[in-house]
Amino acid sequence: MMWVEFVKSRQGLAYFAGDIVKMDEENAKTLIDEGFVKPSQQPDESDLPIDLPARSALIKEGLISKDAVLAAKEVLTDIKGIGEKTAAEIIEILGK
Repeated sequence: MMWVEFVKSRQGLAYFAGDIVKMDEENAKTLIDEGFVKPSQQPDESDLPIDLPARSALIKEGLISKDAVLAAKEVLTDIKGIGEKTAAEIIEILGK
């Protein structure tokens, strides 16, 4: 497993530029070769799941905890890069 940061989004994956995720090395190396990701370090100390869609966009807006994101669920689509589908997915994941 290795940490990577998305440089740009890739069709079929629910990640945006700036998202930092942990993935298996084979997939990571393929995405690095294709220019979609770059190697990264383990991210900040947020309690948001590492693989949460648009995680970096949420953190950039100061929403670094699950409670903060859920409290802002009505305005998630106001954040650049988060549409209705992604907002619904975020709420579903954090609401469990």
